[in-house]
Amino acid sequence: MTQFTVHNVRFYDFEPQAIQCMAYEDASNRLALSRADGSVEIWNCQNRPFVQLVLPGGVDSSVEALVWCKGRLFSAGLHGYILEYNLFSGGVMSRTAVTGGPTWCLALSKDKRKLAAGTEEGYVCVFDVVDEGIMYDRALEKQEGRILHICWHSSGEYIVTGSVNCVRLWSLTEGRVTRCSVGNSASEVIVWCVGILDDMTIVSGDSRGKTCFWNAKLGTITQEVQTHKADVLSLAVCSDNKSVYVAGVDPHIVQVSKVQTGAKTGKKECWVKSNVRLIHTHDVRALALTCDDKMFSGGVDTVLVLSYYPPKTVIKFQALPHPGSISVAGEAESILLRYNEHLELWQLGSSGEDGGPTGRFLPISKDRVKLLEIGAHEDEVIEWCAVSPQSLWITYIVKGNIRIFQFYPPKPGSHISVRRVRVMSKEIKSSRQVLWLGEARLASAATDGVIQVIAVSEMEASLEKELALKPGCSVVRMSTNPDGSVLVVADNQHNITAFSLDQENSIMLPSYNSPVTAIGVHPTTRDIVVVHADMTIKEYDLTKQKYTPFCRDFLSACCSDLSKRNSVIHNVSYDPLHAHLILLHDDSSIIVLDKQKLAAKEKLGKPGKVRRHEEKLNGGNCKSSNNVAKVGTTGAFSFVQRSNQVVHFTHTRKESLVSVELNPLQLFDKLPPALKVKKFGGV
Repeated sequence: MTQFTVHNVRFYDFEPQAIQCMAYEDASNRLALSRADGSVEIWNCQNRPFVQLVLPGGVDSSVEALVWCKGRLFSAGLHGYILEYNLFSGGVMSRTAVTGGPTWCLALSKDKRKLAAGTEEGYVCVFDVVDEGIMYDRALEKQEGRILHICWHSSGEYIVTGSVNCVRLWSLTEGRVTRCSVGNSASEVIVWCVGILDDMTIVSGDSRGKTCFWNAKLGTITQEVQTHKADVLSLAVCSDNKSVYVAGVDPHIVQVSKVQTGAKTGKKECWVKSNVRLIHTHDVRALALTCDDKMFSGGVDTVLVLSYYPPKTVIKFQALPHPGSISVAGEAESILLRYNEHLELWQLGSSGEDGGPTGRFLPISKDRVKLLEIGAHEDEVIEWCAVSPQSLWITYIVKGNIRIFQFYPPKPGSHISVRRVRVMSKEIKSSRQVLWLGEARLASAATDGVIQVIAVSEMEASLEKELALKPGCSVVRMSTNPDGSVLVVADNQHNITAFSLDQENSIMLPSYNSPVTAIGVHPTTRDIVVVHADMTIKEYDLTKQKYTPFCRDFLSACCSDLSKRNSVIHNVSYDPLHAHLILLHDDSSIIVLDKQKLAAKEKLGKPGKVRRHEEKLNGGNCKSSNNVAKVGTTGAFSFVQRSNQVVHFTHTRKESLVSVELNPLQLFDKLPPALKVKKFGGV
């Protein structure tokens, strides 16, 4: 059995960001959510949810509301503008000023023709959604106090808003405002969220922890339900209008359902608490329902949760670093870590011993060393970073601009030095992501969909060639082999293109109807492994331009154990000394595909025996000795369950691997205090 020495990197000081708001689009199966740092994540939920695109935020950026409209994404924030994003280039397409300053909420009419925004100064601004963007229609009568939440009636004739001490119903046809007072004059009640049903019943959640139901025609409250012990911050109405989900500072997600009570002669309808879910630890700020009433939720605990019933299902997706945050220099055994304002280059530790029983922690002979730290300017946020295989070149992206540095590693009698490449060709375009093709050659995914190959020297960076995808396609992810002779690109239309840079040709791989989550190129055979969101694995022979025999015989169907996993595969890597091994990883496991373990088709889906043991680890980068993992074998697949979140896993050199992991308990310690609830028998 092959043994590897694993560098456990647990010193990445990642700080997760709270979820501010979210919006789901049923037509495209996409979820958009914003984080506290102003970034927007686009999750593809066609099969298994995963982050397909990240729209980076700025230093003072704010996203308080998100809305989907026919595949277009709009946002609003405290900057006082409505932004429309270009999901092709990953930037902002247009900015439209809103009357009344900072904007707290957005809502789209059911016919998707009108967009309403609520502002700090009490204005409700209505816009027409057109092909060119949005056009100002009118501003409704100014009211006292900020507009905290807004929603449309299904008819498009009414708008409901929530403010301090009141709920307002706006009639767009009559120009009339109905004010519904909340609470009494002695205490201030903040209405954080509102909704309106088809029968003109208004639903509101307020700072008292109550969910209130109103008769919109009379402007009177019909029922109050004490659903929470603290503020109700978010609300979602089911598609059948018979249930409402509410959540807030009290992290319980409560379902309030409409039921009939009384005898046959005196039946009446009322709202009661029917289902309670405790799946978060901190404030729940956002709820989003799909057309089949599956619910996404998120908040201060930074975790995105998918839950539904029946059957009772809860799937949690931890907040992980965005793509482009970690880059490994395999030949130099170094790792580049990205933070918002700086980069850190580390030399991994080593041990003087080798071999021995599996799971033994090797003693440290040389500890890890921080080689370099590169800082950005005060008003800049680093979006992407990459390091070359020998760690001689470092690059990162700020606001689409590429910055390249040449690094001179320490040698006996010399000091560490770094020099920036100042001369950049004017032909180099704004970029979304970069990848080193060996040394001194860089692949850049431009915002216009073109892939640029950049030649880098000590003095300048010049454009070597441009690679084109199909019209209307943009780069989602890129991968290459160690010498940089093959570049494989997956685009937003699920197409996969392999560029042979030394032969000046390209090949389109067979299409598949599931998004691509990971790509790997074998260092010697040039075989391409592609993993899709439905956990299907495809291996393609680039030389013969067809699927490999192993793929046709054993990967035609998804492994049953893979199909049961909730997290997608994030990375594919290889060991050149063992060409039959393919190394994969998801959020919590390391998966080894051994092509020599050829099993029959009917046995491929049988679960193997599970035994407990410890991996062979490099003690220089792992201080704890209680890292016990579950290892299961199913056919050609071996699963190593990790106790921490696996952020990045790849091969470095010889029989060494590096695993970047995050401890969930350390991430939990960085969160603010949660609501304290006194429990019987507790402190």
